[in-house]
Amino acid sequence: MHVEIDQQSLHTALQHIAAGVPARSVSPILTGVKLESGTDGLTLTACNTSVTLQYFIPCASDTLIIHKEGSTVIPARFFIDINRSLSEGMVTLEEMQNRFVRISSGHTVYRLAAMSAGDFPIAAIPERNNGFSINNEEFKKMVKQVAFAASTSESKPVLTGVLCQTDEYKLTFAATDGIRLSTRTSRHDVNSVSNFPSVVIPAKHLSNYAKMLHNESGSTRITLNDHSIYFQTRNFSMLSLLIAGAFPSIERLIPKTFSTEISMDTASLLSSVQRAGLLAGPTHVIGMRITAKEAELFAASAAVGDVSEKIAIQSFIGEPLTVFFNGTYLKDVLLAIESSQLRLHFTGREKPFVIRPSTSPNAQYIITPVRTAYREV
Repeated sequence: MHVEIDQQSLHTALQHIAAGVPARSVSPILTGVKLESGTDGLTLTACNTSVTLQYFIPCASDTLIIHKEGSTVIPARFFIDINRSLSEGMVTLEEMQNRFVRISSGHTVYRLAAMSAGDFPIAAIPERNNGFSINNEEFKKMVKQVAFAASTSESKPVLTGVLCQTDEYKLTFAATDGIRLSTRTSRHDVNSVSNFPSVVIPAKHLSNYAKMLHNESGSTRITLNDHSIYFQTRNFSMLSLLIAGAFPSIERLIPKTFSTEISMDTASLLSSVQRAGLLAGPTHVIGMRITAKEAELFAASAAVGDVSEKIAIQSFIGEPLTVFFNGTYLKDVLLAIESSQLRLHFTGREKPFVIRPSTSPNAQYIITPVRTAYREV
């Protein structure tokens, strides 16, 4: 293998696949990046036991020149750091006879011990006809508004994932850690998702893929096989293993009737939650006292102090109520909401409450309150 590539193009490619390199691995080959040059361009691949990321750079006289086809595996950590340290311009990558790769740019020359590309795992890419496409901008919004609610604990692996569920013309993403739930639905103009089964995708993988879309226009093609799911847009793709297990029923988690409903300004509530959180202590517990005229947030930290703040509400239906919740969880929801107004629906002091953006009926969030010994005086 012998190629010349623009340093910035190489940097972009490595950024896209870096999340696929494991921090440590029992298999040395997985700590490397596979480079494969062909007549049409250069493909970079990173792989661990659960995800494979690929980025393709097409041949172009000003960014990539293929002198010799071939493939090799270079230690990822060193390769990424070396390329980041190089000045802008062309970088030469040349495989030597002693299985070293020569990396040169200007007057700088590195030699890295490489590994055989034949030992690198081969990704089983699903057939393209077994799936559907989604607009990249819509896909990014769905992931941003849902994935944060997934669990980070491996005690229940299925809760670390995002449910991908289809129903005729609708695609729904949902995530829950057992205390909060987020859902987001997207409608499709054609019946392209009707035969796509419900699957659970690692939330971390979805988030990493969505972040790398940046400002790309176009769409992502999503295809499926027995145990993995494949995402592809332009030059970038991800193959992720699915999570086995039964995801909690979304319909059973969402309350159907409510005793108290209010509407509020999203930005005002977010600011108040952030201020109250400063004295919420290590448990992050914040109280909300709701009346027909206003809502009051309050929090206290032993031996430090307390805080209270009143917020205007636009509408009120039902009974006055005081509820306690994890302020960090509510803040995460408010940061994900894109609507300037929202509605909060309560079913009681200790029962889950629902948050719905006023201008985004396809999104909703549920938070389970915190039980306390507090009683109204």
